[in-house]
Order: sequence, then C-alpha cells, then structure tokens
Amino acid sequence: MGKIAFRVMCVAGVVGVLTPAFATEQVYHPISPALGGNPNNGAFLLSTAQAQGEGVKSGNQGPDLTPLTNALSSIGNTNGGGTGGGSSGANTANPTANATRMP
Repeated sequence: MGKIAFRVMCVAGVVGVLTPAFATEQVYHPISPALGGNPNNGAFLLSTAQAQGEGVKSGNQGPDLTPLTNALSSIGNTNGGGTGGGSSGANTANPTANATRMP
C-alpha cells in the first residue's frame, strides 16, 4: 500500500468519524393550524381537503355488526331461543340444566 492510498484512507476515516458530529436534532413543526401550526396554512389545507372530495367511503362506514347484534339480542330471550334445551328463561344462565344425559 502506497503513501497516497494510506492518506486517502486516513482522510476517508476522519470524514467518516466526524460526519455524525454535524448532525442536528430534528424539530417537529406542525402544519395544521389546529395543532398549533401557522394559521396562514388554513386556506391551503381547506382547499386541499375540498379538492379531494368526499371519496368512496364517506360518512360512517364501519363494519357490519348485524350478526353480532342478532346474537347478543337472542341471549336475553325468555323462550330459550332454541339454543338452551330448557323451556324457561330461568335456565338462561345454565342452558344445560334440564338436558338429558346419556347413561
């Protein structure tokens, strides 16, 4: 290895070691006026939102919970709902209380 190659390697090593020393802390600057940002950005943000339109999923497009609602509503039925085996609402807590057992 020659003297020139050694000097190039030393310079590259010094630059590699000192590069993190020039790094600075990143500071968050909010854009939205609602989050403490510049209030002059309000018109730009409003026009951007209006240009996007309502989109395909506008409003409350949550998951379909009707099967869950139906299942939960059948728990409190007084006729047992066909799932208990008993005929009165008193057996709702223990649906197998009147079930016949195999010998």
